[in-house]
Amino acid sequence: MRIFQVLEGSTNAAIAGNQTWYRNLYEPLVEMGHEVVLFDACEGKSAMRRNNARARATFSQKLLDTFRREHTQKPFALFFAYLMDGMVEPATLDEIRKSGAPTCNFSCNNMHQFDLVDELSPHFDYNLHSEKDARDKFLAIGANPLWWPMASNPKYFKPMDVPRTLQASFVGTNYALRARYIAHLLENGIDVHAYGPGWVSGAASLWRSVAKHYKLWLNVLFAISPQSQSMASAQLAAHDYRRSLGARFPANVHLPVSDDELIALYSCSHISLGFLEVYNRHDPSRFVTQHLHLREFEAPMSGALYCTGYTEELAEMFEPDKEVLTYRNQHELLDKVRYYLANPVRAEQIRQAGRKRALAEHTYQARFQKLFKALGLSK
Repeated sequence: MRIFQVLEGSTNAAIAGNQTWYRNLYEPLVEMGHEVVLFDACEGKSAMRRNNARARATFSQKLLDTFRREHTQKPFALFFAYLMDGMVEPATLDEIRKSGAPTCNFSCNNMHQFDLVDELSPHFDYNLHSEKDARDKFLAIGANPLWWPMASNPKYFKPMDVPRTLQASFVGTNYALRARYIAHLLENGIDVHAYGPGWVSGAASLWRSVAKHYKLWLNVLFAISPQSQSMASAQLAAHDYRRSLGARFPANVHLPVSDDELIALYSCSHISLGFLEVYNRHDPSRFVTQHLHLREFEAPMSGALYCTGYTEELAEMFEPDKEVLTYRNQHELLDKVRYYLANPVRAEQIRQAGRKRALAEHTYQARFQKLFKALGLSK
């Protein structure tokens, strides 16, 4: 099958050399034998971040010209994108749809950041949303949703032959309730280590942290409305809590790690942690919601003893406490970490069961096969 794909390889610019989406969304298609024309979306992402209309128009024209040229030479069976509002002109997508090839846009984080895709979504034939409960958001704007859960690529995410030297670890950005979960474990004697953006205040980042504190404090003082004051106050409190965690436990917070270091951490940790909570629009004064992340699939695939928050959606993917560990609050998290650190035989059974389930059902190769069947494109 000939596929035109538009995406940026990285999930996080703060992680040097990160190629998560390239590994998950491009390579599996090639390994499955499909002919994939990859169009790099980095210029569109830059236009979105800068809110630059001219740059967006330039990227849109390049995208349309490339698609038309390649489609004329040999027609595409599918247009697959990972695009957000502000990256591309909606009219460009309308033109591409005229080719007759079904157009799909993949998006994640829709539970708390749906505003990133609500403009573009009606201009695609299918909107692949990774969170099951996001369906109604797409229907409300006249878009066509298709639940397409996250997964992992077993080519990269697999056990490594390294000693288990850490009791527990977490890899990810420090936001929402993550610092509070980590603090609760540390305060109760668990030697947990956290890696990623926002955990460490180094020499350079310390000044940025102080400057951010001062800016948030000014926002509280000079808020133009009760709502903006509430948001600024909550942001200030969250920022100061993250700073205090690093000051109290400097040996347990770390800078971001590379893709390969992340995979190694799954193997060298007795327990790998996940946190599902997010603030709506990343605003700590708003409500907390939950959604699955890539690590819910990467960690079991890598042979980790994975412990994350409980949701019914997660329970559809893995059997709780038989294939992955789940908790509902920080007290249950602490109890389970203590229990499984003290019971390595049971821990190993869950590791093996989780990896077996991930390999059987949660690879991106399997996800694409189901997608093609749903679109009527399977052989």
